[in-house]
Amino acid sequence: MFHLFTLVSFLALYTSALSFGFLAFQFIEEAFPDLLNYGRSMMWGGGRNAIAGLIVAFPLYLFLMRLIWKETKGNAKNLESGVRKWFTYITLVVVAGIMLGDLIAVVSSVLGGELAVRFLLKAGTIFAIAGVIFGYYLHDLKRKAEDSFSPRAKACVLAVTVFVLIFIGYGIVLTGTPGQQRALQFDQRRTSDLQQIASAIQMYWEQQKKLPQGFEDLKQQQFTYIQSVQDPETQAPYEYKVLGEKTYELCAVFATDSSQYEAKTKAPTPFSAEQWNHAKGPVCFTREVQPLLR
Repeated sequence: MFHLFTLVSFLALYTSALSFGFLAFQFIEEAFPDLLNYGRSMMWGGGRNAIAGLIVAFPLYLFLMRLIWKETKGNAKNLESGVRKWFTYITLVVVAGIMLGDLIAVVSSVLGGELAVRFLLKAGTIFAIAGVIFGYYLHDLKRKAEDSFSPRAKACVLAVTVFVLIFIGYGIVLTGTPGQQRALQFDQRRTSDLQQIASAIQMYWEQQKKLPQGFEDLKQQQFTYIQSVQDPETQAPYEYKVLGEKTYELCAVFATDSSQYEAKTKAPTPFSAEQWNHAKGPVCFTREVQPLLR
């Protein structure tokens, strides 16, 4: 079991280090946004994965290291285990390679015009993670079976744990709670449904030269696709009202304010998406079919 604990502990270490580094980079992007990076907000899907990685892997790593310490305390055979030492050396090499690769990527970004302050913060993050891992495992290689876990080592573990907890907490604040994410996903689905309905109405008008009287007319029309005409959460049908010969209204009830999401991510919104911005609650969109240019 000792060798199994050792193997899994290193896997947990890799996951924790990569997740921590990715999350740190996300915080830097948030604090010092690059106005040229339009896709930055999409990175927060990876941010949530990094938070999940820390929540799962870091406690597991601490737990396994505690077990490994007990197994090696007073047991020179386990302490000098070839498996343990080989994995330690491999870890040092792997971490060095990963950090070197990340550093090369950061320098490449600077050469491509990235902000200097972001470069310094990202480089500092890389060296901090590498320094902690190298420092601990180099010290661990020199440890003797009779050595105790020193107060200094305990303080370092506590400091790292506090940093990880802060990162997890702040990451959740930025990405939103699970409930907020669920509400956002429902609203994204509602917006997508309304866009599909609007496209189907445009196609119907081009073929029939009139607006449909209801959703049933759209369903009977060929070459149109509508995923749903019902709210994904309440299953209530969306509202559709004909206002004039070429104008109509689509209504839905939203759970979030789209402007808050845009301000939170600081990501520019394409013009086509701005046409579907919405407040929280019942919102109606007035649209007009457009004749084909010939």
